[in-house]
Amino acid sequence: MSDELEKWIAAGEIAHKALGKAIETVDEGSSLLHLAESLESYIRQLGAEPAFPVNISVNEVAAHYSPKVEDRAILQPPAVVKIDLGASVDGFIADAAITITLGSSHTSLVETAKRALREAEHVLKPGVDLGEVGKRIETTVTMAGFKPIKNLSGHSMSRYSLHSGKCVPNVSSSACGRANAGEVYAVEPFATNGRGYVVEEEQGSIYRVSTLKVTGEDYLDFLLRELWRRYRGLPFSERWVHREWGERGMEALKKLVSKQRVQLYPVLREAGNGVVAQFEDTLVLTQRGVLNTTCVLELFKR
Repeated sequence: MSDELEKWIAAGEIAHKALGKAIETVDEGSSLLHLAESLESYIRQLGAEPAFPVNISVNEVAAHYSPKVEDRAILQPPAVVKIDLGASVDGFIADAAITITLGSSHTSLVETAKRALREAEHVLKPGVDLGEVGKRIETTVTMAGFKPIKNLSGHSMSRYSLHSGKCVPNVSSSACGRANAGEVYAVEPFATNGRGYVVEEEQGSIYRVSTLKVTGEDYLDFLLRELWRRYRGLPFSERWVHREWGERGMEALKKLVSKQRVQLYPVLREAGNGVVAQFEDTLVLTQRGVLNTTCVLELFKR
């Protein structure tokens, strides 16, 4: 086994364990801030770094909600809770997600998203048109009476890059190309009882360095270099910036966003405020077959 493949596998095993811990700890009254920080700490304890801030997106929030520095939100049933997390081992990434229900009546929606992931994994292999994966997801979700979220998709990944150029659509598409051996994909069906697409909120707490072009301001350029050195092209949390550089760092971060050196990921909400469910695995495509490094559906067979 190559050193690179070992690292893809190691990252997947850590993400799998972290999601198992999430299943054990997510409960009524749980603090989103405490959950995110405890899961990020657990990933580090297992020998990896978070590949991005832990996302805890509830009900109509589809993605990109990660608690802010002093977030006071808690989980209250009924709730459909998406936990989306990543592990990075020397830049080799696992990206995985599960949905947990708290006193919710949306069991059918959650099971549909789970089934869509299983069906997608039956289709994805070297040589397959990625649009066929989207077609299988769309068919699975619509036959159950729900809608796939058409403007969210899975994605190819490479070292230190969560989105490396190809998409795995959640609907039938002819624009995504073919999967090839040697590629790595995050496959993530989203199902909803809403309109089937997401819109951006004005808020967000997840960032990524988009360019190292200097600003001409000493502290901003210092922080920009440090953010790149620590996270390379991977997303990071404002919590991490605050922990290291305090209020001055937070103000500088906002300036870097305004100067388009750093990208802000806005929270994504279902357009009709429909409830959203999500499941996600990381798949490594090899000459010998497809290796599922995260195996999130196994967590629900225990």
